[in-house]
Amino acid sequence: MLEEKIYTPEELAEHCKVPLEALNDDIAKGNLRVKKIAGYVRILESDWHAYITGVNGSPQATSAVQLDVSINLGNAPSFSHTWPDGKKEKFTDVHEGTATYGGRNYHVKVGFTTRDSAGKTRRRSLVLIDRYPTVEFVSAGTNGNGLMASIIKDRAGKQVPVGAVPPAEYANVRVGPYQDVVVGPGASNGLAVISNPDDIQTMVGHGLIRYRYRQERK
Repeated sequence: MLEEKIYTPEELAEHCKVPLEALNDDIAKGNLRVKKIAGYVRILESDWHAYITGVNGSPQATSAVQLDVSINLGNAPSFSHTWPDGKKEKFTDVHEGTATYGGRNYHVKVGFTTRDSAGKTRRRSLVLIDRYPTVEFVSAGTNGNGLMASIIKDRAGKQVPVGAVPPAEYANVRVGPYQDVVVGPGASNGLAVISNPDDIQTMVGHGLIRYRYRQERK
């Protein structure tokens, strides 16, 4: 039988006299741990105490992936990638080199293109790890304006929903709802890594996490 108290986000927002939206934002960023009980978001007293005392980490997420990662990239020629459906896409502004993560070396390539998404032509980046297309980031506006976002998936390859605690590797990564960045019809409603349009380190870090998850499932 549970002995500690369980709260709703609404109860805690009212108790602390803060906007519910602000509390939900910290939940989405993973700063406040929550539990899903019968599909409803609930907060354990111990997790609330950790949140308000700051023992679960800084309440402000940084812009770059804080992993044991060493990245050495340089400018590289444009390249084309052929997707499983046969469509070939050209990528420019390419960065290529190596990254060391978890004691292993990886070949890394990052390129940019434009493609229609959520009702707009948006700039996109593709991260290839060991030549495998691992993650894509999508810009908020046309012509690459604004932040970029990329969906987070867990170790099982399932999309992490907004309000859930992201995997531990993302503890110091800026995260938030994908639709806070990419607004339009058909935009994903999951949790995403959010980066500046020139933040190659965060893009590569996210790609390395996803690639390691994929290797673990094999």
